[in-house]
Amino acid sequence: MQPILIVGNAVLDIVLGVDRYPQEDEEMRACSRQARLGGNAANTARVLAGLGYETRLLATLAPDAAASELRGLLIAAGVNTEYLVAATGGHTPVSYILLHAANGSRTIVHHRELAELRLADFQALPLAAYGWVHFEGRNVTAVQGMLAHLRESNFAGRISLELEKDRPQIEALMPYADLILFSRALAEARGYSDAPGLLAAMHELAPHADLTCTWGAAGAWALGHDNGLHHCPALMPATVVDTLGAGDVFNAGMIAAMTGGVDLASALTQATRLAGRKVGQQGLDGLRLNDPA
Repeated sequence: MQPILIVGNAVLDIVLGVDRYPQEDEEMRACSRQARLGGNAANTARVLAGLGYETRLLATLAPDAAASELRGLLIAAGVNTEYLVAATGGHTPVSYILLHAANGSRTIVHHRELAELRLADFQALPLAAYGWVHFEGRNVTAVQGMLAHLRESNFAGRISLELEKDRPQIEALMPYADLILFSRALAEARGYSDAPGLLAAMHELAPHADLTCTWGAAGAWALGHDNGLHHCPALMPATVVDTLGAGDVFNAGMIAAMTGGVDLASALTQATRLAGRKVGQQGLDGLRLNDPA
């Protein structure tokens, strides 16, 4: 099995467990504190590594102590860190997260002061070695250059693209991908009240691609390049413990399932169930793609 390359962001998450959310100008005590691996791309890479796939992450790290902690977390999770790019300045991106003990919801305050990946960082890699390359849809100009470079090099594998936030000119990335993973946040930012509406509109822009959109407790939808629409209800655990990273788990599940050769509807089911199992536990350890529901 060829390795998987993940391109995007790595973040240090400082997770504070709270039994309620604070009021403005209030001082309160957290129930717990954890430092976790975070960032969409890093989380996706971590889950894929945990599922048994040889996974490498291309991301930028700052020259600081937090970056050393991030690198250690990636190595401990089984992610190959050979392609981590050392920036000459800046600070490691950090998310400060309040995790509500009662329902697993999370509130995130993110700080980023670090240069984005450059096209040259991607072009330097031996891309023919990979069977799948996944991109986090950010830094549109550089990522478009990376996608174009991959296609122009006659890349024989598959390309997936996560579009979580509605960034300017993000449509320019869509023609290059075989699988596009949309979020509910992007759909609502564009005025759609349901996943099928978004997917039908995006199918016009990327008719060759398989498309997915997650919708929280309503489950997830997929629209194939053949225009077939599929839905999988959410797998709801007995208790929702931790929703942090559930979307990244879904993305990893889709990549893993489709790498394994299953059809789009089956991949949607496996990925949705994997994300459901994740929200019933703390963190991302111990997830398995084909565990019984």
